[in-house]
Amino acid sequence: MTDRSDLDGMHVFLRGALNVPVENGEITNDYRLKLLLPTIQWLCDQGAQIILAGHMSGNEENTFAPVFSYLKEHFDLTFITDYADGSAQEAVDAMQNGDVVLFENLRQHEGEKANDPAFAKMLSGYADIYVNDAFPAAHRKHSSIVGVPKHLPSYAGLQFMTELEHLSAILNPDHPFVFVLGGAKFSTKLPLVEKFAEVADHVFVGGALANAYLAAAGNPVGGSLIPDEEYDLSHGLASDALSLPTDVVVQTSDGETQIREVTAVSEDEVIVDIGPDSVDEMCKTIEVAKLVVWNGPLGWYEKGLSDGTDRLAVALAEAKGKTILGGGDTAAVILDDMSPDDFSFVSTAGGAMIQFLASETLPGIEALST
Repeated sequence: MTDRSDLDGMHVFLRGALNVPVENGEITNDYRLKLLLPTIQWLCDQGAQIILAGHMSGNEENTFAPVFSYLKEHFDLTFITDYADGSAQEAVDAMQNGDVVLFENLRQHEGEKANDPAFAKMLSGYADIYVNDAFPAAHRKHSSIVGVPKHLPSYAGLQFMTELEHLSAILNPDHPFVFVLGGAKFSTKLPLVEKFAEVADHVFVGGALANAYLAAAGNPVGGSLIPDEEYDLSHGLASDALSLPTDVVVQTSDGETQIREVTAVSEDEVIVDIGPDSVDEMCKTIEVAKLVVWNGPLGWYEKGLSDGTDRLAVALAEAKGKTILGGGDTAAVILDDMSPDDFSFVSTAGGAMIQFLASETLPGIEALST
């Protein structure tokens, strides 16, 4: 994007990372929006006329009204709710250099998720060039990610390039390298365990992800969450790099929490967090690491069971090596109490980060290079 010096008076379709959590009409975490602002400002300074678009997940009728209110505090912009079939053309034609318009949630139209060629062509008709600064959505084959770039000269935004720079460094890491994976998305994260067990010096697993490995290693997991599908975990279990919890926090049948050795979980108990001894071991390893990558909480944070996650966050903030955090759930837990500046890099991406580390590319990246 910064290679272009001829943006004065050009319409730029800017695909932004606008998918932020909203409760009762208020944005509860503005991290992604803050990191989008420099790209918008740079384009404005170049005299571009910006058409900002993106998606809001959940109910497809969700509106960008809270996003509009937030962005309005930083610069003037116009909210356009009706743009299908060229209905916003008059408003776009009336734009002046440095103006910004915000298109309503793209997912209100079926053509977005369906990657409908006609929908992508309609969107591209509003612009002269395309800029993607929505790395968190770059793993999706949606119209605004892979369809629109087929019709326009296409570039990566400032935050998109920053994400690529930091995440690419994980693929050729400094050692000692520690990889921490938590959460419950088995199908996407299990391949990462298998892959990085051959790359990292230590791979710690927590959250529901650890339950699958504990069970495969012959430990009782009671009523804990494990994948319905069977996976062959023998490769990861055979790796000297894999570090499973040695103790866990369980919720008993009467709702109390207790610490158990992993060999002593009862049938009526549910593992809800990593145990303190396991966290101690993890923190000692992190102290001497040159790179630590973390994706996914270690416990059932939605229920307030976040002691392991909180202790890990503090250890990373105090670490001497480079620290990279990612995952929507991880950021939601950590950034409530800590600053992104406490770490080397906090990715805006969740699923996109996981898929990039697994496959080393994304549909959104490929769309910019074709």
